[in-house]
Amino acid sequence: MLIRVPSIAILAFAAVACDSGNVQRHFGERINTDSSGLTAFDVRTLAVRDAPLLTESSGAIMSERHAGAAYTINDSDNDPLLIGLDTTGAARGVWPIAGATNVDWEAVSIGPCPKSRSCIYIGDVGDNDRNIPFRVIYRLQEPAALDTRDSLTAESLAFTYPDGAHDVEAMYITPFGAVTLITKGRLSDAKGGLRPALVYSIPASAWGTGRAVATLVDSLPIVQGTGPLDFITDAALSPDRRHLAVRTYVQVYIFATDPLTGLVDHATRPSVCSLSSTGESQGEGVTWISSTGRLLLTTEGNHVKLHLVTCPLP
Repeated sequence: MLIRVPSIAILAFAAVACDSGNVQRHFGERINTDSSGLTAFDVRTLAVRDAPLLTESSGAIMSERHAGAAYTINDSDNDPLLIGLDTTGAARGVWPIAGATNVDWEAVSIGPCPKSRSCIYIGDVGDNDRNIPFRVIYRLQEPAALDTRDSLTAESLAFTYPDGAHDVEAMYITPFGAVTLITKGRLSDAKGGLRPALVYSIPASAWGTGRAVATLVDSLPIVQGTGPLDFITDAALSPDRRHLAVRTYVQVYIFATDPLTGLVDHATRPSVCSLSSTGESQGEGVTWISSTGRLLLTTEGNHVKLHLVTCPLP
């Protein structure tokens, strides 16, 4: 999804950013001013191989069943596919998802569900113009084997927000199966000032009820709209459930979390990790390779690369 930005000058950029060359040039011009924090280290760049159906990676998760394997999804208006990769960049399977439609897939996560400890959640949660009346989350069991094209079947949960539509690209699943959503984009308060990102939750008990209302449970100290690249594009809970990575186009914030609830522990100041060393064209996804701060990053576009980085924990 092309970057949505607030000011007239930046909107002029968005109008010319339809080709990846313009987007990448803008990142090169702005990344030093828009990113801060300690620079990610031990950076490895990996070419994605033999995955022609991967065109707009908008999120990533590590498998809980297959060591070294990861999954990603394509952004809006693509076929409903789960795409497998590994940490060498090699393709590891493509799974069509029955019962799902890709309107604006922006998030993918992994967590427990009633039939399995390893279910994949796909968030059809993007809404750039904030005018879609309800959004949908799909849930399916993780593939039993890699390197296949077997169809998977998803169940769906439609939901709304209590305060009107939101654009969301970041989602993660708590240890008890609650879906947690973090808003993307500029939010204003009653006086016109910028508000921090909001965090909403849908309980695991909502599945099977047909439709749910997400509950506002928290906010994060990330104020979006202060720069053209500081919008939240993904989030992931660490394997030990003690840290949450929340990424923008140019940074990763790592928060300490309560390992029981999966919510942020605000008593601990987050670490901020600059991704300027990766040279990403349009960073979108983040997932944990290990709980020590080793992360896998994905970007949008054809023939893009994966990046492995290490970020400091708080």
